Amino acid sequence: MAPDLSPKKRFTMLLIAIYVVSLSLMTVVTYLVVRENAIRDAAISGRLYLSAFGAVKHYVAEELRPVFYQELPGRFVVQGMSRSFAAARVAMRVQGELPNYQYKNASLNATNPMNDADAFEKKIIAMFAGNRNLKEWQGFRTRGGAQFYSMAVAGDPFTADCLKCHGNPADAPAEFRERYGTKRGYKVKVGDLIDATFVYIPIGVPLAEARKIVLIFIGIYLLFGTIILTIVNRRFSALYIRTDEDRQRIEEINLELMNLNHDMETIITERTMNLIALSVADRVRNPATTIAATFNRILKKEELSGPLRDRMTDMLIEAQKLDAIVRDYEAVLKKKQTMFKFEDLNEIIMSVMPLVESDRKAKGIRLLMNLSSEPKRCMANRQLLRVAILHILKNAIESASDQGEVSIATDADQDHVRLTVTDNGIGIPPEDLPKIFSLFFSSKKNRLGMGLPLAKQIIGEHKGEILVNSESGKGTTFTLTFPVRWTEQELSK
Repeated sequence: MAPDLSPKKRFTMLLIAIYVVSLSLMTVVTYLVVRENAIRDAAISGRLYLSAFGAVKHYVAEELRPVFYQELPGRFVVQGMSRSFAAARVAMRVQGELPNYQYKNASLNATNPMNDADAFEKKIIAMFAGNRNLKEWQGFRTRGGAQFYSMAVAGDPFTADCLKCHGNPADAPAEFRERYGTKRGYKVKVGDLIDATFVYIPIGVPLAEARKIVLIFIGIYLLFGTIILTIVNRRFSALYIRTDEDRQRIEEINLELMNLNHDMETIITERTMNLIALSVADRVRNPATTIAATFNRILKKEELSGPLRDRMTDMLIEAQKLDAIVRDYEAVLKKKQTMFKFEDLNEIIMSVMPLVESDRKAKGIRLLMNLSSEPKRCMANRQLLRVAILHILKNAIESASDQGEVSIATDADQDHVRLTVTDNGIGIPPEDLPKIFSLFFSSKKNRLGMGLPLAKQIIGEHKGEILVNSESGKGTTFTLTFPVRWTEQELSK
């Protein structure tokens, strides 16, 4: 089973694979392009070479030979009447400048043995003879241990004028028979195509240069490719590290959110039950006290029968039990203690910010942070105070206008630290302002109205104070004030 590679390793392997494949493709493509250029240059040179020799042969056949026939009837002057002889002489002079270039007028029935076609050339001549529309051939050939780019042009079919020298040996000029004999280059018929002009352009050196250019190019590609690959890999590694850190941070925030949600659920449940219980206790105490006092007055002043007095006495006892239950419950609540210690208000605020980031981004809210540069410490239960501040911030973000802003600031004096949260929303209607800390009151749909009451209760437990200032159309400001140290008076409350 293949190992489960990390995204970083998979990306690195992908980069290497792309690099290797691109290097291979670039090598092949570059070599083919350079090789094709070398072949094209060789073909251009060969065609110029053939055109030059073709021009010499046509000049001899069309210009010189008729003059010699007229001036020297019956004679044969090879220097001025033989096309192949003149072209070969010109080729010898050209080879003085281009020694590696080769020229040959190859023939199947050569008068001069030097012009005899070899096996390779015979196949090309036969191809021209079999297809009279084919006038040129080109390709590669190794000759004498060297590689050449070869080009061939089909010779001209024999005409009646050619038979003066290549027909019946007895009819050939005496000079022709004396130079070439009577056994080779004769018995040709009109229309025969038995020769072709070949040039061999040395291609080994250009191809070697092409390979050298490819090697240089590949070396440069390797150098810069390796540098780019290293830079990209390092950049991706850094990006991956940051992404991994962000992922871990998100996981931590999610875990923190889960813990905070659990704490909030516990706190909200507890505080809600407490609020409800206190509300019930407050509503039970007054009737119970009134009933007990009434029964006391009746029992003291009225003359009642025995059974009625006993019944009323029992009812008085039950009313007193209700009052005792209320007092006992209040005593339990007063005895309940929560751990408090000196905490930095700025640090608590910053720990809450990631928890409102998604809500902030969803509405495009800008947060204007103006926290004091120095720690602002007060007596606090960190988890409880985070819950309270979270509700205040969420309320401000929900109240702010889309693409609006929320400002958060802290300051302090000698005895108190303050947190100010301001949104640029539409504000709280004057008629709703007194109700915002009431349990189950909310101006927003699908809200239970427990956030701000819970926040106020927590702030109260911190011996703090929460003030609200809101104007219609001008936003709302919540100011949370906490004592730096609790006084004996505050602790006794």
